[in-house]
Amino acid sequence: MPAGTRTSLVANAAAAVPLLLAAMHDCLARGGRPVVGFATGATFAPFLGALAAEFVAGRVRPDAFVATHLDEYEGFPPDRRGGMVHELFAACPALRTMHEHGAFWPVPAVADAAAIAAHERRLGAAGGVALQFVGIGRNGHVAFHEPGVPLSTGFHEARLAAPTRDDARSRFAPEEPPLRAITSGVATIRAARTVVLCAFGSAKAAAMRAMAEGPPSAQCPASGLRDHADLRVVLDGAAASGARGAFA
Repeated sequence: MPAGTRTSLVANAAAAVPLLLAAMHDCLARGGRPVVGFATGATFAPFLGALAAEFVAGRVRPDAFVATHLDEYEGFPPDRRGGMVHELFAACPALRTMHEHGAFWPVPAVADAAAIAAHERRLGAAGGVALQFVGIGRNGHVAFHEPGVPLSTGFHEARLAAPTRDDARSRFAPEEPPLRAITSGVATIRAARTVVLCAFGSAKAAAMRAMAEGPPSAQCPASGLRDHADLRVVLDGAAASGARGAFA
């Protein structure tokens, strides 16, 4: 990993919470009204629960920032179970309140080029994303930017790879997982001023090795984040096990 990357080894996702909250507070302390991009899934569930408590305690104010997120399944508006926004709102109800007041900007849930472009322009007009949380898939995807898609790609409609859909089966059972999503691309994520990438568990070890070793490649989208000017990697020993030298 580049010398400028900050790497933190933790015991598990719960142990990462203080680091993620610190990144959030540091971002808000810079003033202005920054845009913060959230991610979903088991990787971020403990953090979102802790963030909900920060709102309740008044340590994070809903008027201090604008919230957004990485991606959304096609056909899943905010109130539809299984969608990314639905998950965020359930885990951190203050984000729902922010949405009701126009301070949470959902990724479009429709494959409409004009709507996707408008969302991207809205973020740009607000100064871009100041802090972006992101996970990594078993196949090296970030958001729903799947392997094979050029690293220069921004927001786009994605056809979800088989491993990505397999990982989502429990989320949609007994229905089949969606085939498509609207997503940030690597270029979108790279545009954030600070990126916090998290990975926990042995299932992520191969992807983290591919991210850390060899030249950046579209076959491992996460590798396109490696030379980001302010990349913070938070992972446990199991996720780091494939490339311990890179994450020591």
